[in-house]
Amino acid sequence: MLAAQQKRKENIVEYILYLFQIEDFIRAFQLNMPEIEKNLIAQYQADETTRKEIVSWYENPVLIMEKEGIQGKGHFQFLKNQINALNELHLKLMKTATDEEYVSLFKSVSGLITELQLKGNSTNNDLLIGLDAVYGYLLLKIQKKEISAATTEAVKRLTDWLNMLSKLFIDYEAGDIDFE
Repeated sequence: MLAAQQKRKENIVEYILYLFQIEDFIRAFQLNMPEIEKNLIAQYQADETTRKEIVSWYENPVLIMEKEGIQGKGHFQFLKNQINALNELHLKLMKTATDEEYVSLFKSVSGLITELQLKGNSTNNDLLIGLDAVYGYLLLKIQKKEISAATTEAVKRLTDWLNMLSKLFIDYEAGDIDFE
């Protein structure tokens, strides 16, 4: 809960990936709060007041998932909105070439994104393809699966791009980037 708030302030990409993981955790426990409490929240070393706050925090996304009908798959609507806002910034940066370093960095990964799009038969935007690739990589690491050096290098390149976009997003929200 506090981690999500901090990530949102510091790095929107990490925030999005964190919430992808929260969605998966909640689904793994079939949106069952007693199971979430027993298997997930119990891991926190927290006093009773903090534990109650954590329980309350997890209850909210469970309710949202039920209300939005995304118990099996999909992302929170507010998360989709964040992704869309980030993608809009990406498109503005590419269209205006306001930040030449960003444009150059994106061009260096655009072939990789196209390759991922073709492999996955995806109609998603470039940003979501990159996010999905990085998240998939993180899941493989958590599962201790073997990951090729080429995949690791590709994800590093995508992460560099996404981190730069995240920094520019913070600047944009602060009013430090002007497209006029």
